[in-house]
Amino acid sequence: MSIRSYMTVASIDQIIKTTSAFRLLSDPTRCKMILLLSKRKDGMCVYEIAEAIGISHSAISHQLAKLEMKEIVAPIRQGKEICYQLNGTSFVRNILHVMKIFNP
Repeated sequence: MSIRSYMTVASIDQIIKTTSAFRLLSDPTRCKMILLLSKRKDGMCVYEIAEAIGISHSAISHQLAKLEMKEIVAPIRQGKEICYQLNGTSFVRNILHVMKIFNP
C-alpha cells in the first residue's frame, strides 16, 4: 500500500488547519499581542496594545482581526471602546504553554 493511500480528505484538512495555525503564530507581532493579553485577564483596548507594542493602531487592528478569525481573541465592549481578551479555549491555553516552554 502506498503512502498516498493513507492520506484521506480528513487528514489533508487537518494538515491545512495545522499549517494555517502555525503560519498565524509565526508572526512576532501576533505573538507579542498574545503574550501581552495573557497578562491582562480583563482585556486591553486597541490603543493600549498599540502603545505597549509600539506600532500603529491600524496595524494592531489588522493583526487582531486575524487572531479573532481563528478565535484566539474575542472583542469586548468597554464603554465606547472595543477591547480584546484571549479566549479561554484549549487551543489558546496550548499556545501559551508552548510560549512558556520557549520563554521560561
